[in-house]
Amino acid sequence: MQIGLIRKYGYQAEVHRVETKDGYLLGVHRIPRPGAQPVLMVHGLGDSSATWVLSGPCCGLAYLLSERGYDVWLMNIRGNRYSRRHRRYVPLMRQFWDFSFHENGIYDIPATIDYILSRSGPHKQVHYVGHSQGTSAVFALGAERPEYMKKIKLLQALAPVAYFRNLRTPVTDFVKPYARTLINLVRLFGINEIPPEREVWNRLYYQLCSFAFRNTCKYVIMLLVGMDSPQYNETLTPVLFSHYLAGSSLKALEHYRQLLETGGFYKFDYQNPSANLRRYGRRTPPEYKVENINCKVALYYSRNDLLTSYKDVQDLRKKLPNVVHDELLAYSQFSHLDFLIAIDAKKLLYDSMFRVMEQVDKGEL
Repeated sequence: MQIGLIRKYGYQAEVHRVETKDGYLLGVHRIPRPGAQPVLMVHGLGDSSATWVLSGPCCGLAYLLSERGYDVWLMNIRGNRYSRRHRRYVPLMRQFWDFSFHENGIYDIPATIDYILSRSGPHKQVHYVGHSQGTSAVFALGAERPEYMKKIKLLQALAPVAYFRNLRTPVTDFVKPYARTLINLVRLFGINEIPPEREVWNRLYYQLCSFAFRNTCKYVIMLLVGMDSPQYNETLTPVLFSHYLAGSSLKALEHYRQLLETGGFYKFDYQNPSANLRRYGRRTPPEYKVENINCKVALYYSRNDLLTSYKDVQDLRKKLPNVVHDELLAYSQFSHLDFLIAIDAKKLLYDSMFRVMEQVDKGEL
């Protein structure tokens, strides 16, 4: 259990339950520093709050922020292994999985921000750190509910995901022509969760990646997110596989498939003009108005990220009205996963993040 990872190293840890407006009960983990400036950390697709602590106290961003005096809150989006409860639905029901990063942004993040601020004494804003889908979700929130940007002191986006106009990789080029057919086929079998959450799978991944297929597991990871052997801690391979496949919705994958196909940052397309007309007042889904994201934003991205193109992040940067820091990482091999577990992540990335946070906290940015 993720909370055990934190306590293992002598840190205090708390489990909180946050209810969203549409009835989901989210598991939120905390490394508490009562009265300190709160930081909300939001993981990517198929991931969980464990991603911020897997590297241990030396390298895990959650620990490093706690050591710098922040009150650290680790969110789990609806549907992952720590957030599988709802007031009306259960995971066996299709309705439970009717969400993508849009609902994560419109419901999960604001509910968690409000919960944190109600327990943060004099603090009226949170620092926000998101990785991958954790950036897509907060961009959707800012575009649709810009009033919540007043509650974010600084939005730090790691490997930001919004546009896909320039993403060209062997994996995306191979998957793109077949993605729609594969997703529809999975849906025909009544599968709404990807991958199905079962404890036996977690144990199997851990065992396989610990021994016989360790190198294969490593290769699969790097094939998907980018090759960077010098920064990859091989001892984390079985732990990554046992924690990473934490569950998400088929609809979330479908939403990203649509973005990959169109290149733009659009709301979910229901593939039916009448359905779109009922929801959006138009036959095609509208584009998110990222110009509404007017809080302070810091962007961190890399050339070797196979899940988002640095050119697309730079296009996003031109549309955001209040970017206070824009960093294309100097280390050329930095990959999508390196934002979380690179051996030298502190030197290559986190120290820069800490400087920006300190400047914002002091009112210098």
